[in-house]
Amino acid sequence: MIRRIAVFVFALVLAGSCLTAGAETALLADILRSIDYRDEVTYVIGHKSPDTDTVGSAIAYAFLLQQLGINAKAAATAKVNRETQYVLDFCGMDQPEIIPDAAGKQFILVDHSEYSQAQDGMKGARVVGIVDHHGIGDVRNTERIAVVSLPAGATASIIYKIYLECGVDIPGDMARVMLLSILSDTKGMTSNVTQLDRKAYDSLMTVAGIGDIDALVDGMKKAKTSFEGMTASDIFRSDYKEYLAGGVTFGIGSIYTGSEESLAELVEMIEAEFPAIYASGGPDMLFCLISTDETTWMIWYGEDAEKAVAESFPEYDGGGRMVFIPKASRKENIVPPLTAAMEKWTEAGGAALQGPDK
Repeated sequence: MIRRIAVFVFALVLAGSCLTAGAETALLADILRSIDYRDEVTYVIGHKSPDTDTVGSAIAYAFLLQQLGINAKAAATAKVNRETQYVLDFCGMDQPEIIPDAAGKQFILVDHSEYSQAQDGMKGARVVGIVDHHGIGDVRNTERIAVVSLPAGATASIIYKIYLECGVDIPGDMARVMLLSILSDTKGMTSNVTQLDRKAYDSLMTVAGIGDIDALVDGMKKAKTSFEGMTASDIFRSDYKEYLAGGVTFGIGSIYTGSEESLAELVEMIEAEFPAIYASGGPDMLFCLISTDETTWMIWYGEDAEKAVAESFPEYDGGGRMVFIPKASRKENIVPPLTAAMEKWTEAGGAALQGPDK
């Protein structure tokens, strides 16, 4: 299959403090309108285990497309987590419609481009667009689609840029949901922050109408670290993504907690639950990152998982756990070396990976 992609080069345009763009930006809007949407509803949807950036980006991009006359609707893969619900409540927004099976429907994907992270049935769906800040994944379409992939700390920062390039005004509620999505994915503008994220943050703050942003970020952290009533499996999957490299599948959960004491408790809890999570079916290997503001512990389970760690991280001492100081990013520090190690296994003739019957 030949994948034909409409590739756009964007130029950031600002007119004073007003979040609008000049008439020359109509070109991008025309390009987005030119996609063949077949007079169908186009659902804008993020990845499985939806987080704040994936949900906020879906909401903001669906609204933008609606302003361009495109029949778009925000959607989600599952019930949102507690931090995201906190953000939606603050913004006065409802959770997007949950689409349990993507087959037969039409989508624009945000914050992901891999089938392993997409909603069930996505291979039987029609994908007409992608907006993402990760690497290029394996989602395919034989038709021309609009793909925007940029290195940024949050997908919402890219969508902010598209608003400007399309000349679409950003109302207060959309400014708030994009701003908080950026703050969530960049850990309060402390992790993986790019120039685009800073520009988006500064500009969105001018119209978001948020007085005490620090108090709001604290509220998001408290919501994110509230695990009351959740099982160990629920906590592990609250921010979870799956990957495929060299024929090997692996899943990584990421948990944030506010103290070293609760970190130690979570490490013990997730390690005890790993066998049951693994036996329930899924990837060949499971990893979990449990982080405070300063430290990340990584634990794992599954045949050859420790081998993958040893080959990915030369500093691993064989102790069955790894500690990263300063804290590690799943996207920047964990996925790339694990992916490289597993791809080398394929080049060398493969590894013996026999997970549970799935």
